[in-house]
Amino acid sequence: MDVAAIISEFGAYYIKNEANTQRLVKLLYRPSVTEQMFRPVVTDDTIYRTSDARVTRLLQGFQKGWSPTGTLSFKPVAIEQFKMKMDYEDYPDELRSSWLGFLESESIERKEWPFIKWLVEEHLIPRIKEDKEMNEIYVGEFATPSTPGTAGNAGNAMNGIKYLINYWIDEARITPIATGALSSTPATLVGQIEDFVDAIDTRYWNNNMNLCMGQDHARRFIRGYRDKYGKDQDFTGTTFKIPESNITVVGLPSHNGSQKIWCTPMENAVRLSKFSQNENMVNIQSVDRLVKIFTDFYFGIGFVLPEIVFTNDQELS
Repeated sequence: MDVAAIISEFGAYYIKNEANTQRLVKLLYRPSVTEQMFRPVVTDDTIYRTSDARVTRLLQGFQKGWSPTGTLSFKPVAIEQFKMKMDYEDYPDELRSSWLGFLESESIERKEWPFIKWLVEEHLIPRIKEDKEMNEIYVGEFATPSTPGTAGNAGNAMNGIKYLINYWIDEARITPIATGALSSTPATLVGQIEDFVDAIDTRYWNNNMNLCMGQDHARRFIRGYRDKYGKDQDFTGTTFKIPESNITVVGLPSHNGSQKIWCTPMENAVRLSKFSQNENMVNIQSVDRLVKIFTDFYFGIGFVLPEIVFTNDQELS
């Protein structure tokens, strides 16, 4: 806990007044919204195994002789979920003799102080969700922590969307659609997105899909569409359904600044979880005057059929 700025500005003492948690303001934490692009699957399996089964051409012209054709093949896919945790500790006694003293209590049990409830509800749980959104679900690339007792780096808790899409591209199971770098000119960006949608496998033109991209590109696209086709377009919030398609442009915080866009039928995108209730629950322990707060759970995302993930040709490494 760092209260040095409070003590420097307000003094190293507590004056009883009407100060309360309503005076403790904060920047908004980003909610975990990207996971909503995936259908939930609750499973005890740390690896969710599935397979693409398909048969080659069967129909042929008639002849009396036996002329078999067609081959059944299977292509496996393993979707992994990763165990994540939060470990946090603090000495609430740092609050004493400062303006923040209203967060302490007469109780000798530090974990019962109002500070702990405020900390968990207003900061720790919202921060977990922001970390998942901004550090893991899109840009994450799993790496085992290298130093025991030292927290791993941000972005190493799981394999995120970008990593998985590029992995399946390298495995020749996703073929990128060429768009080039997404334009900073709104009207030009609209043309790129429309061409991308037209290049999607026609078998999936009627499927409802979310075209995921950064909020910056989504906003630019909507502005460009209005400029290109007129101001009487039907907009709904921050999303926009592309005409002559069942595809909706969705801007996601996790994708901000990225040139990659992608879409797939909702049933093809899987979100695995185990002990998911622990994302909103913590264990609180007092060790002498130190309060320790922790939680852990499993989470992972993936695609059942990589072949029907449609993405562009940017950020392929």
